[in-house]
Amino acid sequence: MIAGRTDTAWPVPRVCLPELFQAQVARTPDAVAVEFKDTQLSYAVLNERASRLARYLIGLGVGPEQFVALALPRSEVLVVALLGVLKAGAAYLPVDPEYPAERIRMMLDDAGPACVLSTSAVPLPDCAAPVVLFDQAEMAQSMADLPATNPADADRVRPLTAQHPAYLIYTSGSTGTPKGVVIEHRSLANLMSSMMARFQVTPADCMLATTTVSFDISAVEFFLPLVSGARIIIPADRVSRAFSETVELVRSGAVTMVQGTPTLWGELANALPAGIRPVHALVGGESISPALAESLRPLSISLTNLYGPTETTVWSTACDLLSANGSVPIGHPIANTQVFVLDGGLCPLPPGMAGELYIAGAGLARGYLRRPALTAGRFVACPFAGAGERMYRTGDLARWRPDGQLEFLGRVDHQVKVRGFRIEPGEIEAVLSQHPLVGRVVVVAREDRPGDQRLAAYVVPAERAGEFDVGLLREFVAGVLPDYMVPSAVVVLDSLPLTVNGKVDRRALPAPDPGAGAGRDPRSAREEILCELFAELLGVERVASDENFFELGGYSLLAVRLIGQVRSVLGVEIGLWELFEAPTAEELAARLPVGDAVLQGAGGGAGTGAERE
Repeated sequence: MIAGRTDTAWPVPRVCLPELFQAQVARTPDAVAVEFKDTQLSYAVLNERASRLARYLIGLGVGPEQFVALALPRSEVLVVALLGVLKAGAAYLPVDPEYPAERIRMMLDDAGPACVLSTSAVPLPDCAAPVVLFDQAEMAQSMADLPATNPADADRVRPLTAQHPAYLIYTSGSTGTPKGVVIEHRSLANLMSSMMARFQVTPADCMLATTTVSFDISAVEFFLPLVSGARIIIPADRVSRAFSETVELVRSGAVTMVQGTPTLWGELANALPAGIRPVHALVGGESISPALAESLRPLSISLTNLYGPTETTVWSTACDLLSANGSVPIGHPIANTQVFVLDGGLCPLPPGMAGELYIAGAGLARGYLRRPALTAGRFVACPFAGAGERMYRTGDLARWRPDGQLEFLGRVDHQVKVRGFRIEPGEIEAVLSQHPLVGRVVVVAREDRPGDQRLAAYVVPAERAGEFDVGLLREFVAGVLPDYMVPSAVVVLDSLPLTVNGKVDRRALPAPDPGAGAGRDPRSAREEILCELFAELLGVERVASDENFFELGGYSLLAVRLIGQVRSVLGVEIGLWELFEAPTAEELAARLPVGDAVLQGAGGGAGTGAERE
């Protein structure tokens, strides 16, 4: 039984990613490798710039077993930096410039990078590592004076091998401290080999890089094209803030491969017209519904459901959904990967029985940076392989279907995925507990509307909290954690419901009521229309004109839908930045054009969602 589900052997050269890229440069030197706005870099030019950066870093003493933090905006420079760090022999640590300063400081203090690559436009907290700014004339001149040839092992501090780290990425931690996962070159090369074979990527392909570099699936978007001769197109900003550009790139046929979470694909499916040129659609990061899979089939050359924890190098299983019916499985293991569904005694379970999912093989991370106890607890000895082989305990529930496909059933613990991001609610609880207003708190992910999962925090105020300000508490969390970890709703309770054994009864927590609508009534037809649009998208009965769209549970991709609704109902175009600056109906209405044009665009007045459609 085990052999039938783990026989995935596939020959993969024990090489590092720079070698794979350099081999492709030799094959297609003049082909476009990366495109950002009006800038295009050929494979040869990208290789030369990355090689110069690598030599610059080597001159600073950077080499294997060291980390270089990348705190860079999205552009072609980010791709140069990724390759330059790898060519130098170091591993890159992605740092989202939009993370709160406290989060960035924690990552840099924990990782202890040899240096930080950034620009003067990115505000960075104080850290021990030297900061190297790309936009400084001194650095540009220093790099220009260096050879553009590929660094050799003789140039590095020590030779680079497949066992050296390629990247370090931080995931949410249940204790309140994120943990750094160390991924080696051998694992990254195995992933690239498997994805190249599955999707048959050629120089004719073009992949859209929509994902923030601090999310591990970005490794596929940046590296799979570069080892296949294909092109990367980088939207001007992350997808949630450049959604119209993303839609246009897909609609125009400029891209052939798009990777995203089900949340993103749901928005794309709603926004894309029928009859577009189909793409290779890669879906992962959270569970996909059968309904969404059905809506994506007409848009897809191939439609692949992908599953994998950060600790097993992005993706571990894959399933072709073009022909799948009913529930959506996560498929079979990728190359050189073994998966096991085991009971509490690590015995394999037969088809149909649910158990914990374990993953072994070439994708396993080295472990958690400087966390040996945590590493030993999650990366355990594999009883189905040779001595010294390990497997990763995912904490996910799964079962084998009778057809041999693997089906994901949820989490063993309380870890959740919201809009593709893996989140430990305990980390959010730890931050909330630091605020003087908070006595007790529990954070859960709720799905009160199908397909719309959101974080909710349930707070019992501290004894001397005084007047409880929910907005102030959300601002406090936003100053420490990334925006995807800020609860959409904060519910204040007198006490937390408990089970008979004294634990928090999560099932008894009440649904948030974000649409109480206790604020001001609309004062104009424009405000009334916007209030109705807010309520419709948020799934509530009523929204007052002075209530904040984001504090009621709105998030970036939902904001994109709101912009589309404003365009179709009111006939005006607004930017996402305007909604962030004016998040209430009354504030947004004040920014709309004055006169009858707005109301005429609404068809003469407001109406229900059904009437507008």
